[in-house]
Amino acid sequence: CKVAKELFQNLEAKYGFKPEMLDDMFEAARVFYDSGLYDTASDYLRIIRQLVSSSDKRHLHACWGRLAAEILVQNWDEALEDVEKLKEAIDCQSDDRFRPSADTYLFQLQQRTWLLHWSLFVFFNHVQGKEKLIDFFLNNPNHLNAIQTQTPHLLRYLAVCVVLSNDKKKKNQLRDVIYLIQQESYCYRDPITEFLECLYVKFDFDGAQKQLKICETVIPNDFFLTGCYEDFMENARLLMFETFCRIHNC
Repeated sequence: CKVAKELFQNLEAKYGFKPEMLDDMFEAARVFYDSGLYDTASDYLRIIRQLVSSSDKRHLHACWGRLAAEILVQNWDEALEDVEKLKEAIDCQSDDRFRPSADTYLFQLQQRTWLLHWSLFVFFNHVQGKEKLIDFFLNNPNHLNAIQTQTPHLLRYLAVCVVLSNDKKKKNQLRDVIYLIQQESYCYRDPITEFLECLYVKFDFDGAQKQLKICETVIPNDFFLTGCYEDFMENARLLMFETFCRIHNC
């Protein structure tokens, strides 16, 4: 906030920049965006984001606009940074820093729900996106709350990323995801989550094999998962083999 204020004061002193000019920049960015000039719109929105404090609604709007522009030009490195910037902007949207109102909590929950959905475009296209999705979804209490209260269907994508993960923490990640799947099973199930439940909760290998067979149809028809099909099937079969050997190890 202090940096934004100082930057604005410098622009005002040196170039006569006025607060109302920000609205003109927003309008220009919108025109460029509607015209398909997404790179130019992104540049304008980046400047706006730097000139207003993170608690200002205009900062939040600029973050959303820039993320949309970077997704449309498929600039995944910048988009990944924008996801993080947007997360911080949402966290700062509070009328009272120490005692936020119920309306503020509801607004932030709504914004986080949208962000979790938009982030799928970035995480499933960025080279390191799948590992970052796990951290973004699983290790952030606010995002976990949004998933459990609003979007349990996103567990599908979290489950796939954990199955594909090569992280040394994979066992702990699997444990945490399976716990979430069990908690939300009363309101959401799909072949991917049921595969993990059969394998690690019920130890039902026939059931797991049945669900994996259904995944052969589900994953190629999912917009975000279609490129993960072969890797998922290979890793899923490896998990089945490892679990079977561990159970029957004499």
